[in-house]
Amino acid sequence: MNSKRLDKSIYILPFAFMVHNLEETFGMEKWTNNIPSFIHPPVTTEQFAIAAGFFTVLGFITVFVLKKYVTDNQFAFIITGFAGMLFLNIFFPHFLSTLLFKQYAPGIITGILINLPLTGFILWTIFKMRKLNMKQIITTAIVGGLVGIVLAFTFLKIGETLTT
Repeated sequence: MNSKRLDKSIYILPFAFMVHNLEETFGMEKWTNNIPSFIHPPVTTEQFAIAAGFFTVLGFITVFVLKKYVTDNQFAFIITGFAGMLFLNIFFPHFLSTLLFKQYAPGIITGILINLPLTGFILWTIFKMRKLNMKQIITTAIVGGLVGIVLAFTFLKIGETLTT
């Protein structure tokens, strides 16, 4: 496996995340108003844009700043958590919501067309290059997903506070 291909893919990751967040931002208000609130409380476009903005900035910091301050092994864990969060996000909630509600869920298009192949490649390559073993990848991806959930609720709350 080529380490340069992995590096390029990692550098693309925050841009893919940004495009995904934009897709979500423009559809989230309408979508959350048309689904049960216990699934996702209604949000305004402005509130979601603030939350997505914080998330996007964090993605860029993760890739372009942290790489300079951590070891290669630490960075492998961090990127696996980030890529794992995006990988899991495709299925929970985007794909599941699309199936459950039989309608477009904001983020499903970029999730399937961009994030799935990109994060799948990153995670697989990290495994094939023996940077992390499969147990470490799965555990770190799950932790990344859980951290992502906490951050999403935190950033949405910040967005709500800033828009009220």
